[in-house]
Amino acid sequence: ADADVAIACGSQRIALEDPERADGFRIIRREAPHAFVLANVGPTVTPEQALRAVEMVRADALQIHLNAAQELIMPEGDRDFRDWAKRIAAIVATVPVPVVAKEVGFGLSRRTIMTLERTGVTAVDVADFIAIENERRHREYAYLTGWGQSAPLCLLDALCGRDPVGLPVLASGGVRNPLDVVRSLALGARAVGVSGHFLHTLTVRGADGLLDELHSWTDHVRTLMTLLGAADVDHLRRTDVLVTGPTRERARLLGVDPEVLARRSERR
Repeated sequence: ADADVAIACGSQRIALEDPERADGFRIIRREAPHAFVLANVGPTVTPEQALRAVEMVRADALQIHLNAAQELIMPEGDRDFRDWAKRIAAIVATVPVPVVAKEVGFGLSRRTIMTLERTGVTAVDVADFIAIENERRHREYAYLTGWGQSAPLCLLDALCGRDPVGLPVLASGGVRNPLDVVRSLALGARAVGVSGHFLHTLTVRGADGLLDELHSWTDHVRTLMTLLGAADVDHLRRTDVLVTGPTRERARLLGVDPEVLARRSERR
């Protein structure tokens, strides 16, 4: 709350199955009574369990993590995903807070986002997590490196083509510095999530060091926006963006015109 940023917890399934673990999640609200907190469950929980997860942390919103790729790679993971859309819709209809569908595998394509929109979710989060599970499996699936869509390509696909999706899109996964935040916002992301860098900062420098880093990132984002002549995020979304390399080619194949993005400021 001191840094005025939202916080999302990890999957609460362990606490739903073992109530004695719930206090490990309730501490979030105790330590940050005024923060915007997102609860987190998978699509296989019941609507009642999702409601308990929200109540556990007095959440302002609920993330439903979609991790089909991770589940397939985990030896103990699920293998049947046929009813996920119906389950998500049931959760959305039950919980009293906004619901964010968060991908933690290979990104979300425009077509998948449109499917999620029909379930009633409030927003989607395009994230990339597959590398972590791959390391746990001793790189058995190393040949899948590069599969799917990166977060930037997801943003381009969903928001920068001729017919953008209607849902707000959030971006997380692989955000390493304030420039990555600005890039994501410029491509249309409504918000940007960071986990690995801030967790490392907390581990090395403690709570005060993390707070300093959060304030530093905020200052740097403002500085970068000033350099771009963007008074606010809306202006940032109209600044020129140069998409190059493999991302440019993939975006073009998905129907995005990189030349239009490179000359967006001319249409102001």
